[in-house]
Amino acid sequence: MTLKLADWRRDWTLMSAFFYGDEIALIHEKLKNLKIENLAYCSFENRFARAGGLAAVTTNILPYLKEVNNIGAVLLLTPYYPDLMNKSKLRPTGISFAVNFNRKTIHVEIYKYTWRYKSPVRGSLPEYYLKADGFFEVKDKSKDPYIYNEQDSKANDVALSKNAVFFSLAVPLAMKALGIRKDIVFHLHEWQTSLISLTAKEAMLNGTLESCGTLQTIHNSFDSPVSWRLLTGIMDRSRKQKLAEFPGEDLSAYQIGLGLVDAPITTVSTNFAAEFTTDVLMTEHFAPHLQSIFRKSSVYGINNGTFVSISDKYPKKETHTIEEVRAIKLKRRKSLLSILSRYKPEERFGELTYQGGSITRLPDNVPIVVMSGRLDPLQKGYDIFLRAIEQFQEDEIKVILTPMPVDYSDLDYFYEAACKCKGNITVFPFKMQRGYRELQEGATFGVMPSIYEPFGAAVEYMASGTVNIGRATGGLVDQISRNCGFLYREDAVFYTLENITAFIESADIVQMRKTNPWAESMADNLYDVMKKAINVYINHPEKYYKMVLNGFEKAEGFSWGVNAKQYYQVYDMIRS
Repeated sequence: MTLKLADWRRDWTLMSAFFYGDEIALIHEKLKNLKIENLAYCSFENRFARAGGLAAVTTNILPYLKEVNNIGAVLLLTPYYPDLMNKSKLRPTGISFAVNFNRKTIHVEIYKYTWRYKSPVRGSLPEYYLKADGFFEVKDKSKDPYIYNEQDSKANDVALSKNAVFFSLAVPLAMKALGIRKDIVFHLHEWQTSLISLTAKEAMLNGTLESCGTLQTIHNSFDSPVSWRLLTGIMDRSRKQKLAEFPGEDLSAYQIGLGLVDAPITTVSTNFAAEFTTDVLMTEHFAPHLQSIFRKSSVYGINNGTFVSISDKYPKKETHTIEEVRAIKLKRRKSLLSILSRYKPEERFGELTYQGGSITRLPDNVPIVVMSGRLDPLQKGYDIFLRAIEQFQEDEIKVILTPMPVDYSDLDYFYEAACKCKGNITVFPFKMQRGYRELQEGATFGVMPSIYEPFGAAVEYMASGTVNIGRATGGLVDQISRNCGFLYREDAVFYTLENITAFIESADIVQMRKTNPWAESMADNLYDVMKKAINVYINHPEKYYKMVLNGFEKAEGFSWGVNAKQYYQVYDMIRS
């Protein structure tokens, strides 16, 4: 499947604020003659520092970008987080360079991890980690590379912005130090790397690099202001003089980066791309300041590949018979119930029972429902799910929750729901050491009640033989179709900027989130679709198991190979 990029036109309106006419002409000439021989994938997340989907993408896509597109060199450029790295797996390259940052000379060392991959063919590629004293010193116990100060959000934002600007300045210098100076594509991810679209152009003009182009992938709509003081602190005298002519207030990282990028703006799913200019959550709350850029340049969705393979319990995949799938599914369910009856670490709370006795006695017609992932109150929708669960009777369903909290106070509502729904809910507030695979494969339904979802993990449930229930938002719309899962949406009358703002501003107050009219409508509609799904499971089992089979087929349609080819199309637009 090819992207339709014919209508895209480069919008360099902002270029004249940063560069003179002769400089713009020279940059354009260098881009026109660029060869795609070196791909530098720039990310604040990596295999040792994970906050969400970006790390998962980073640890899957690079071999496909290299091998499918036959690019000579593909590498990762990422920060070295002293407190997060697995130092035994990283090796010093012996290469270092200096960065002039805010009138100080900062010494940067390059560390290397060699990724030896088996797909799509056997090969290897380098990951380079930039280490600088005083930078990237995150302190978060959950290994979140964006948390510098857990107690003070404003101080954290300032620190993150400073580190992002420093990284953007260091990246072109790192490429020079590595001996790679021309025919470079910088693939930028999230706002933390977006200013490389500026520093890369400066690098071409001052001779640090010979030729390089940039493109941006947005995995989330978050952005950050960048003060002129911080920005001009990394500029040479000529650039400072040019910026002095710029009218108006500070711009954000994306307002600068997306205004200077050399190729179409991309994101990680087709539907999420459309939502940037159609969904009130994006247009009025998260990204109103970016609407002119999005509408002029458009945002192009490139669906991620799948992060897991079809479970080996289903060797025939979608060619299994209904009866074969039913037998396998019930066997995995039995394994799950056995583990749940025995695996009781002290952090777990809420006991699953059936008629007051052992959960192993649970009849096959009582559905098991699971929700897993980060406990992000403003994205993942755990509150919505808990409110829906409270409406079920004892032994009507069984629910397993595996939230991974940043702050254990976020679990307050979980404790409340576990008490209210005694026997129906168990909570594992950590990464399970046992039983996670059985949970994915043995559950009847996997629920994703996301507030927004750039891509999502619906495909992972499908690949495990579990039917999805999800809110119709973002990438979940691309993944869940009527023949393999269930989508729902709240009543439109409650989806207003007023309710959205109140919900987000009550991030730390669960009781206020619960009673928000928008949240109540999401929970009520989730309850309704769960009742519908349960009816299919109990009264129309052939339809349910057919959905499992359809899920296998749908999951296989998400390919990193296709993803890599589509990104190459975007790389090629740099030369247009």
